[in-house]
Amino acid sequence: MKPTRRSLLTGMSALALTPGCAGSRGKDPTDTGESSAPGPAPERGPEPDATWSPDGEVDWSAFPSGVQVGDVRENSAQVSVWMSAEAGEIDLAVASGDDWMPIGDSVSVIRDGMSAQVELTGLEPDTAYCIVVRAGGVRSSASRFRTALAPDGMRQLTIGATSCLHSNRPWKNMSEVAAVRPDMFMLLGDTVYADGATDLEGYRWHWRRALTTQGLIDVSSQSSLIATWDDHEVTNDFEGLNTPVERVDVALGAFREAIPQREGPGGGIWRKLSWGRAADVFVLDGRGERDGEAQYLSREQMDWLKAGLLASTARFKLIMNSVPVTDYAPIFAQALVRDRWQGYPEQRSEILDHIVANELEGVLWITGDFHMCTASRLDPIEGVAADLWEVMVGPGGSFLNIAAQLVEPNDQFPVIFAEYCSTLIHLDPGTGAVRVEWIGDDGSIQGEIEFEI
Repeated sequence: MKPTRRSLLTGMSALALTPGCAGSRGKDPTDTGESSAPGPAPERGPEPDATWSPDGEVDWSAFPSGVQVGDVRENSAQVSVWMSAEAGEIDLAVASGDDWMPIGDSVSVIRDGMSAQVELTGLEPDTAYCIVVRAGGVRSSASRFRTALAPDGMRQLTIGATSCLHSNRPWKNMSEVAAVRPDMFMLLGDTVYADGATDLEGYRWHWRRALTTQGLIDVSSQSSLIATWDDHEVTNDFEGLNTPVERVDVALGAFREAIPQREGPGGGIWRKLSWGRAADVFVLDGRGERDGEAQYLSREQMDWLKAGLLASTARFKLIMNSVPVTDYAPIFAQALVRDRWQGYPEQRSEILDHIVANELEGVLWITGDFHMCTASRLDPIEGVAADLWEVMVGPGGSFLNIAAQLVEPNDQFPVIFAEYCSTLIHLDPGTGAVRVEWIGDDGSIQGEIEFEI
């Protein structure tokens, strides 16, 4: 049964204020009760309604996927563009301001293949920009993005997210979310289903097909991207330490070529992106370091995550996690347990005990993979991690998980249903409030929840 908007909001108004929840932590013992409650953080500032439209004809045959922008920082952004012709020089032109005024000189890039990656630098924090790519007298469509907040920046954030894009093209739910112009859009994995690919050209074919699908074109034109991978970016049930390294390297190369991203401190996918005092985003690699036995994350990644969460001064600590950390035993028992954190119980306990013992506020896990839409407490109500939350996004296009139709919403899973969806996550760092909306192909809200962390 799909929950109604009324049932979700009514149930969550009580759950969010349960004694012991993260939202109740941090109370000053000297507070007499006369001080005012925390107020909402500022909203995002205005920007032009329409995307930049500079001189020159848009040539979709030359630039069939537009321009992708990813992993923005307060003063820089990663850019990737795929073209239909080999070699040659391209120019990147950038505009900003109330009337999309071009800034500086265009950036010239010499390429030797059909894609190019470049880092834009010298940008201003929390500022809207548009970028186009030109070559041979024609140009790409314009892509709009917004830089991250300055280190001391604080305002409300809106995040788009989805996962699992196997079918249901053209992914209308992504287009609906893109229209909101999220501050960032998270791809939680299975963006492509490249199981049959074995060489670079094979993986590139799958990425080009995804990048030229309207939903991903629309997202790329209205928001910066943050991406991690799941198994189907390499092969079904991919475990990094049990997969030939040559295949992993080729798949990773195609992934990075398609979706602009920064290299993490370990040289791989896991990395952190900061949005001022509002949010830190911890991007996990839950596939590339698995050993199929006891290791879900490498010791280096686990230590990095624990240290980063502990050191973070951001109000929200968002963990991008391609498969869920929630205890799904009440629904699935031990079925497919090795394909989620529960199959690695020592490491699951290690990270959750770390968060709980240090009373880390604002931790929100964001996941995909299971082809359904959920908001869940990580443990049943009596469990150690019952005050921690995970939001499952998607599927934007893959088959729907029938298990969601067999479970009624309950205390641990107040939201659980299966529809083609992309998700909007609204964060208010002033109050710790989280509002989640699952948006369907027709633009309607399929499910909604509010809580505080």
